[in-house]
Amino acid sequence: KQLLEWLNQYTFPTERKFSCKEYAQKIAAFFLDELLKNGTTTALVFATVFAASVEAFFEEAYRRNLRMISGKVMMDRHAPDYLKDTPKIAYEETKQLIKTWHKKGRLLYAITPRFAITSSPEQLKLAGKLLTEFPDVYLQTHLSENLKEVEMVAELFPEAPHYLGVYDQMGLVGERS
Repeated sequence: KQLLEWLNQYTFPTERKFSCKEYAQKIAAFFLDELLKNGTTTALVFATVFAASVEAFFEEAYRRNLRMISGKVMMDRHAPDYLKDTPKIAYEETKQLIKTWHKKGRLLYAITPRFAITSSPEQLKLAGKLLTEFPDVYLQTHLSENLKEVEMVAELFPEAPHYLGVYDQMGLVGERS
């Protein structure tokens, strides 16, 4: 399947389960234990749109004294309603998560708009604002994974010179991106 089909058929329905913190905690524990079994003590990890899942992930990583970089996915369009936040909610929850988890133990935070298709310009601009407010956090997102995605980004952001230009115009490109 192509990326957008794959997200809608497999990834998004699976992510819905992470709205339950207990489920997120169980999966985070399993995931981190598997990383450790394979000698991995540092990773940059996408979480989900649910702040509770990010809390669960960081709690489990903190217990294991791991160097994990992660963050709440920001997603306010082109996704199922059960996975959407709003620009304001994404901003506020991300800000609180940064204050709670960034540099706690060996943990670091990454502002995480999933990709340009699933974040409105307003949400991407607020992600850029967070990078300005917290210049030592990271930025993770997806970029140019397949041709249909690139075409859709060009349609959604006709003023941008190219896909990376979308992120650059929103203040998301820098040393920690």
